[in-house]
Amino acid sequence: MTQTSRREFIQASIAAAMTGALPARATEAQPETERKIIDAWGHVSLPRFLAADEYIAMLDANHAEAAVVGTAMTCPDLLELSNALLKYPGRLRPIGLPMGTTPAERLDFISAQLDAGFTGIRLQTDLVAAEPRTLDLVGSAGRAAYMEGNNGYRVAARVLLDFLDRYPDAVACGTHFAGPTDPTILAREDLVRQLFRHPRFYVIFSRQGYMDPQIVKPWTLALIEHTGWDRVMFGSEYPVALWRDETFHSTQAWIDTVGLTPTAEERNRFFYANARRLFFEKSVPARLLDARWERRDLKTPAPVWLFQKNGIDLPEDSHRRILKAYFAAGGDARLGSYRDFVTGLCIEMANRL
Repeated sequence: MTQTSRREFIQASIAAAMTGALPARATEAQPETERKIIDAWGHVSLPRFLAADEYIAMLDANHAEAAVVGTAMTCPDLLELSNALLKYPGRLRPIGLPMGTTPAERLDFISAQLDAGFTGIRLQTDLVAAEPRTLDLVGSAGRAAYMEGNNGYRVAARVLLDFLDRYPDAVACGTHFAGPTDPTILAREDLVRQLFRHPRFYVIFSRQGYMDPQIVKPWTLALIEHTGWDRVMFGSEYPVALWRDETFHSTQAWIDTVGLTPTAEERNRFFYANARRLFFEKSVPARLLDARWERRDLKTPAPVWLFQKNGIDLPEDSHRRILKAYFAAGGDARLGSYRDFVTGLCIEMANRL
């Protein structure tokens, strides 16, 4: 049996085993918490991630209030993001994508999403350094630039500072710890230091379980010295967190396991108040995004990299069936480990052979 056919056999067998399958070891349900939670970074779009209804159900199961949600070029389902805003305007706020194959086309896509009421746009540091006009659109609308990049955003520090200075109603948010690197860059690079000290630059702690702790821990301790607890926010990166065998609850616990010691008030700002103030205390007119902006031909093909380090790759449709079965059985709030659930499917498959 070839490697490809063996993988296809496993994928098909797991999907077939889902009927009546039970997890190998279900963890105890997480106790209800009184902490107010707003998730500043999760994923809504199909088939790779979650539908708006599913994200709300996950928030409810985990006693969380609201979330800022976006997607990726691996699943550019902008209509589901638009639907999320219209159906749950007080609980879900969408972040769009700079789709397109040319600068002009990207500007058109950004404008359409902002006109539909999207809270912001997910942008890469290399892109805004090369095409700063993308930031002008976000800034003119008074929305959020959700940034991704490496090395403390060094390549885009100047254009991001210009963006924040020109548009006082806009903000920039660095996802995934805003490019963890050697923290001495905050002393060596003046523009990087200015960016992280800017009062409207925020850092989202997300993708916790994927980061190298030897890099992210000293980086996080250093950036807290620059941002304080007023400009940092919690992000789960759900459901991608499941692919690393994390839960919504465990992503919250990261700040304690890494050794941070916020006060009760600082915790409230991090988990709730900062995101509430930025994204949910005001609203803009919203309408359903026109279907012509649903361009699946621009999708970047990629498998679901389940259990990302030394894991398995699954087609999106196969993984979607497994994910729906997991939620039907109670999801992470009831079952806990996603790895245990998938292991249970494998055991059930083996028992049928």
